[in-house]
Amino acid sequence: EFYLEMNPVPNAYTMGDTRIFITVTSSLLEYLDEEEVKTVIAHECGHIACHHTLYHTIGQILAQYGLGILGPLGVPAKPVIWALFYWSRRSEYSADRAAAYAMGGEKEVIETMIRLAGGPKRITGNVNIDAYMEQAAAYDELKGAGWDKFLQMLAVADATHPFNSVRAREIRRWCAEPGFQKLMRVGLEERPIVCPACGQAVSEGWKFCQSCGERI
Repeated sequence: EFYLEMNPVPNAYTMGDTRIFITVTSSLLEYLDEEEVKTVIAHECGHIACHHTLYHTIGQILAQYGLGILGPLGVPAKPVIWALFYWSRRSEYSADRAAAYAMGGEKEVIETMIRLAGGPKRITGNVNIDAYMEQAAAYDELKGAGWDKFLQMLAVADATHPFNSVRAREIRRWCAEPGFQKLMRVGLEERPIVCPACGQAVSEGWKFCQSCGERI
């Protein structure tokens, strides 16, 4: 299922478990051009393909409402929540890779990161990408010093997403690897059409699944 949320904050998210949905905000459509919107949707589909949605739903609820939603268990559960957020940040890299594969390379993914970090194309269209990537290099330098590394850990501990410049740098690295080039050459192998609700094979042109009755 796909929804448009009237919201001045540019965002997209995927939630649910047995019934999954994707939502994009109205502001996101103002920020991004058509190819960049496709990139975001491909990213969200990557989360679905990687089965991230259940834990993402839990993480987003905790990020929105904080420890108070857990009552007296909130403080003891803090290390577990940090571990969940760490996993969430790592999962974003996997979804970025799905978007790069769907869009045929790094370009749209990196430009989308720049839009979400700095504003719509009329503001960020001429950003120097190499200079933007230098932020990620400076971020890496902090990992070598004990105190700086501790402060860096605190800065991201409650974040569900990595910094956009770091994500852009990581997708550039991945797209430069031989494995990505091989993946692009192989392409998607032909697969049967399946019902999104029950996973059973369906025929082209069916409006309802004959196994579970859900609309296709």
